[in-house]
Amino acid sequence: MQVVDKGNPSALTAWQCEMATTIKDNMAHNPAILVSTGGGAYLDNSLLDGYFTCDALDVLAIHAYGVADFATEKLTPYVDRALAAGKKLVMQEWGACYTTAENHACNGGTPLNVDTRDTNIRSWASSIDAAGIPWFYWQILPNDDPHQGWDYEVGVGDVNWESLKSAGLAAGRAEARFDFDAFLL
Repeated sequence: MQVVDKGNPSALTAWQCEMATTIKDNMAHNPAILVSTGGGAYLDNSLLDGYFTCDALDVLAIHAYGVADFATEKLTPYVDRALAAGKKLVMQEWGACYTTAENHACNGGTPLNVDTRDTNIRSWASSIDAAGIPWFYWQILPNDDPHQGWDYEVGVGDVNWESLKSAGLAAGRAEARFDFDAFLL
């Protein structure tokens, strides 16, 4: 069983809600702009209880790198809870480690087999899609990935680019549970 450290939930919730309220108050002339959290370090602390009851928060952003956090069955209860609370979710940050290091601690290790990482990218994106959550990948580079440090990046045209591109195109065809149409420019 994984122990989940949520930091200081009451302080995090108070800060996020206070900042969101301040932003909303300063944008009273344009209430149609959505206000979002900035995500946490993983799924459970990206979606603290108080975020679902803060009136000023419209979008709850998820940052997650633990493989279990990508599972549809782990994401779905949060989706249902957000819908019930009138909130939207977005997987603002996720990634597939380039190396054999644990995905949530992608620093070190040896390069994965290209097919293994391609499978991880497509599989995890598909699980997020199945939960109905729109997502952004961390991080797409305009050049080949130099593979330094915490190595989640995918370079445009690099070895895993076609898998990430394919996953992104599939996400565009997936059934989202949150409607952002009114907020698109």
